Amino acid sequence: MKEAVCVAPTGCMLGEGPLWSPSEGFLWWVDIKRAKLHRHNPKTGNTRRYDLPLHASALALAEGGLIMIGDLEVGRYDTATEHYECITKINDQPGFRTNDAGIAPDGSLWFGTMDNAEELPEGQYYRLAPDQTLDRIGLPEVLVTNTFQFSPDGTTFYTSDSAEQMILAYTYDRETGALSNRRVFASTLEAGCYPDGSAIDADGYLWNAQWAGSRVVRYAPDGSIDRIVKLPVSRPSSCAFGGPDLKTLYITSARVGLSDAALDRQPMAGSLFALDVDTPGLPVPEFGQPRSN
Repeated sequence: MKEAVCVAPTGCMLGEGPLWSPSEGFLWWVDIKRAKLHRHNPKTGNTRRYDLPLHASALALAEGGLIMIGDLEVGRYDTATEHYECITKINDQPGFRTNDAGIAPDGSLWFGTMDNAEELPEGQYYRLAPDQTLDRIGLPEVLVTNTFQFSPDGTTFYTSDSAEQMILAYTYDRETGALSNRRVFASTLEAGCYPDGSAIDADGYLWNAQWAGSRVVRYAPDGSIDRIVKLPVSRPSSCAFGGPDLKTLYITSARVGLSDAALDRQPMAGSLFALDVDTPGLPVPEFGQPRSN
């Protein structure tokens, strides 16, 4: 069985939001706590770090750069000039911040907010339309919003209620954008870990990074476990497919909250890992570009 290998020992406090840019051949991700942007070039093995004017938590592809969510705003980041410009502010509670995000079949950006202190279970779901209109999505509030993925045919939306140790699935109406039929897709309660960020492969299987579980799990469309890949770090945070054939699963991780003794046992905590897989991932569309299927 193939194993995940460390490709960038960046020591992120809270590595998150991995995103493959096919036009550049780079893997981008952020360190939320340190307000940093990272870029890995798998051809050379080089990794570069950028300072950011906000605590970015997730990224999306956009013409000429990246869409970036962080703190309580959405902005655009030009990767060539390193210039950041705010697009819109998010009217949420003080002390809250953005967390995970993903592109819906209509090209809109879906993302969530959470209490930065992780005390109030009042995180919201939002939708940024291609015309930059921002609306709330009427889903139950949660403590930590994670996973914003859609099935290959665009009819199922997956999200994680991390604190409750559940991956949820909703039926998504591609004509109206409405969500229905809320159900528990998978639970990590028995495993004693927490579902974090996810990626979808071309067969419709959901790969999920599991915080405090030292693993990523591949779930079949029916919610059954297809594969478990162990990691040398306890806090994997998210994953994304990359490489020219989208057959590399990149996995971010964190070191935040770990004791000195725990860090001694896992010196690669906060690093970027890569796992070769047999089934490629789905191409991630740019913000504003609807899926063709």
